[in-house]
Amino acid sequence: MYAIEFEADIRNGMVKIPAEYAHLKDAHARIVVMVRDEALPMVEQSPLDFSDTEIEAFKGKDAVAIQREMRDEW
Repeated sequence: MYAIEFEADIRNGMVKIPAEYAHLKDAHARIVVMVRDEALPMVEQSPLDFSDTEIEAFKGKDAVAIQREMRDEW
């Protein structure tokens, strides 16, 4: 297996293979697509909001102290 690299625009879900690679017309290929981040649609933020949720189990405790306690159990 060998690799080739070229840049192309994706139009209607299709990529046109350049003429210089015409010999690959009926070949099977493994395709890797790399696009710039800004080309991807923005992912909608999760509608879940837990800012009003109170967790009684850890209320009034120091998170670092809890972690140290858990690590000392071993």
